[in-house]
Amino acid sequence: MLTFSSRKSQVSMAVLLLLVSVLVGCAGYPKELTVAEQAVQSARQAGKDKDCPDEFNAAEKMKNDAVAMCKPCHRDEAIALAIAATKKANGLCQNPRIAKVEPTPAPAPKPAPVPPPTVSLSANPHSIQKGQCSSLTWSSSNTTSVTIDPGIGRVDSNGSKQVCPDATTQYSIAVVGPSGSASGVTTVLVNNVVDRMTLHVNFEFNKATVRKADDADLQKAIAFIKKYPSFKVSLVGYTDNIGGDAYNLKLSEKRAEAVKEYLVKHGADASKIQASGRGKADPIADNATEKGRFENRRVEVLVLSE
Repeated sequence: MLTFSSRKSQVSMAVLLLLVSVLVGCAGYPKELTVAEQAVQSARQAGKDKDCPDEFNAAEKMKNDAVAMCKPCHRDEAIALAIAATKKANGLCQNPRIAKVEPTPAPAPKPAPVPPPTVSLSANPHSIQKGQCSSLTWSSSNTTSVTIDPGIGRVDSNGSKQVCPDATTQYSIAVVGPSGSASGVTTVLVNNVVDRMTLHVNFEFNKATVRKADDADLQKAIAFIKKYPSFKVSLVGYTDNIGGDAYNLKLSEKRAEAVKEYLVKHGADASKIQASGRGKADPIADNATEKGRFENRRVEVLVLSE
């Protein structure tokens, strides 16, 4: 039978063992906890607490929980948790946060270079009789200034103008643009009429065919131009006033060409004959009557000296 003093000794021993257990914690601090603490510390030194803070905080909490668990002597649970904490600390930031890099703005595109200026100038007709007129036509691109000389001056980039020189004249066009300058020339030849013969070839309406009935007059034309072997000859075709201007101009040119073809076929020098048309301009009879319109459908033979 235990005495009171024996029971008191037993109780004192139990309390002492409990205190020692609480103070010491798990017997022999598990190495797994030490490894976990080192892994978390290494991760912190590597900056992983900033690179992936959520994962780091989870690993650190697991380590702290393992240490706390070990004090009441849940050794096995503490070791398992420490191993998991070590694994997590060592595997931090497998998908590290990639700093967002703002794209460098693309440079503004350079303005396309302005092409050099272009220009053209022409006269129609190129050859006229004194007192007649020609039409200058021009076009240009990429220009800021366009000038035609002589006697015209500054003009629009594209246009036309009638000129009536008294003598053969060379017209020049000069253009300036952002990428340079350009120029062009054309000549209006003014001929003086030495002699004149009017051929009443009398073309049928809307036709440019030389009729057999006009052979006699055409033979007179051949004899006429042979009197001036060193001179140039101008054949000028005309129409009546029925139809549009452009159509009649083309028809008058065809009539002049038809007479030229006939004269050349009968011995005239083709190099000295020029053919042109004046359309329904310069009528010699009244277009209000059939007879007048018949008279206006003609070709004039002009002997020229430049």
